[in-house]
Amino acid sequence: MTGLPIGRLSEDVENDIDLIEESLATLVDQLPVLAIKVFERYIDGHPQFAHAFLNPEAARQRMTNETIEAMVGSAKGDWWVDSTVINFVDLHHNYDDFTAEDYSEWFTLVIQTMASLSGESWPKGASAAWHRQAYALVEKIAETRRNDEVPMRS
Repeated sequence: MTGLPIGRLSEDVENDIDLIEESLATLVDQLPVLAIKVFERYIDGHPQFAHAFLNPEAARQRMTNETIEAMVGSAKGDWWVDSTVINFVDLHHNYDDFTAEDYSEWFTLVIQTMASLSGESWPKGASAAWHRQAYALVEKIAETRRNDEVPMRS
């Protein structure tokens, strides 16, 4: 699996949040299985990270929800997104040496799984809107310096 392509995905679109919210509405019945599918697919493709998640049942729902919330917040221009990115980097550094590419692959997998679960209901242009927000987060992650006081678990 690969993450987001190098370079921006087309130009920014002012209605990303509208497309994102419309696409989320298509997932209401699928939300209970979304986190399970995303997490299982990620660990299947990245078995080297399985050890990092001591309680996968708890991690998968939280990680999926926080990822979606961060992309929605990015689309809305919410003030808290930068702090959330710093928290992502510091928290996950405690578990393993996750790179911006690892996050990119996770975000891509979340988007692909949402689109797959929504099927024909997934709005045209929604994937591109989600990818633009994911790309913005990956850029922030790549620029975020890890807090050296947060040790990596051995």
